[in-house]
Amino acid sequence: MADRLLIHELEARCRLGVYEREQAAPQRILIDLELTIDAARAAAGDDVRQAIDYAQLVGRVKQLAEGSAYRLMETLAEAIAADVLERFEVPALRVRVKKQALPGIGYAAVEVERARRTARAGRRRPRAAAGRYVA
Repeated sequence: MADRLLIHELEARCRLGVYEREQAAPQRILIDLELTIDAARAAAGDDVRQAIDYAQLVGRVKQLAEGSAYRLMETLAEAIAADVLERFEVPALRVRVKKQALPGIGYAAVEVERARRTARAGRRRPRAAAGRYVA
């Protein structure tokens, strides 16, 4: 079982939706994050430098959500996932974006799971002159 850092119901005000009325003014959205972490590494030395700084994480995600307008929850979720994987040392994460989309429902949500690509993923090794692959 992997260790996880959970952030639930991070509140942001975001222009999110396909209709003009949704883009006219920022609306309340909630964001859940689930990051795969190595809790043992930080716990072994009781060292905050080995942990994810969740204040920075929350600040960055809020900045992403509030700094641009999005038509789709999927677009916002993808932007958050890509940014967190790039900026924080986590191998994988789950992002859920929720908003009250329609009367009579608690909320609508989109959830994406993404993982960091390894350095070798998608790269072809160069060929040596004799036709052998080199490392």
